[in-house]
Amino acid sequence: MPAHDNIITNPVGHHAAQMSGLILCLLLFVNLGWADNHPDILTVTPDLKDLLLTGGEPTPGKMVLQQLPNYLGSEVAHTLYLPTDWEPGKKFPVIIEYRGNNSWVRCGGGLGYGLSGGKGFIWAVLPYVSPDHKSDMDWWWGDVAATVAYAKQAVPAICQEWGGDPNKVILTGHSRGAIACNFIGLHDDNIAKLWRAMIPISHYDDGHTGWGMTKAEMALSRERLQRLGTIPQLICGEYHLPIKHKDKTLLELIRVQQITSFAIAKEKLLLHPMIDLEGTRRFITANLSAGNITFLDLPYVNHSCAYVMCDIPERKRIREWMEQVLK
Repeated sequence: MPAHDNIITNPVGHHAAQMSGLILCLLLFVNLGWADNHPDILTVTPDLKDLLLTGGEPTPGKMVLQQLPNYLGSEVAHTLYLPTDWEPGKKFPVIIEYRGNNSWVRCGGGLGYGLSGGKGFIWAVLPYVSPDHKSDMDWWWGDVAATVAYAKQAVPAICQEWGGDPNKVILTGHSRGAIACNFIGLHDDNIAKLWRAMIPISHYDDGHTGWGMTKAEMALSRERLQRLGTIPQLICGEYHLPIKHKDKTLLELIRVQQITSFAIAKEKLLLHPMIDLEGTRRFITANLSAGNITFLDLPYVNHSCAYVMCDIPERKRIREWMEQVLK
């Protein structure tokens, strides 16, 4: 779900100039062979369906609710999914996910199932703990320190109890969850040590806007980025208008003008990658000269993670990237 309906944009500079001085940074351009796809991902028939949250104990193929002992009696919890090929005693890589705004742990679904295809990875969705420590937040951050502490306790517990490999934990999230990759996942040195890699999708903790943070928290975005070090990040984002707008406005333009391909939409509507419009590339270039960063511009206009449920080249690239960084 959208972290922020309005996209604040900046003039787009030449990509080469923005990338100057960025070491070990790979820019993945849109596959021109896929340029004729419809710009609305919702027109693509998915090959996977979102999982529903079920009751009971964890078993292969089920998404269930779990709680840390210190939160029993509250609504603060995380979800756990064991892959269909899960076996006791066997080690599995782990996908840890944070959700976008207007969503919380109990919603079911999420990125992890689409990224893994339901096998080969343990997958968990962690909460944003409310200020009173009684519920999960569906809008912004709640008690940041408590949310960070929850992750520090939950990730090792999931690995120990369910066979997760603590050396192969990938952090991901869409929209608010993408911002959380750095804002929560790099909050301090100890939580930063949990991650083998990160996949923030649609938005980034890059200091260009507050994203529900205090001014003091926003000012620490560069410090958080420094904690990333050489941890691989695959930063993804869709295309947007070069002016402030809402998603439904752009989708309506596409409908009214009867635009049926991404290439035409890009040309007629002057679309640019979110990663450029929000200044994410520039931010990383200026503040992490030796980062292990990959950028993937998604050839769609939706602020939605629905594409991970579809058999498209971009999902294939992300899965290949995950396989590579886990070697």
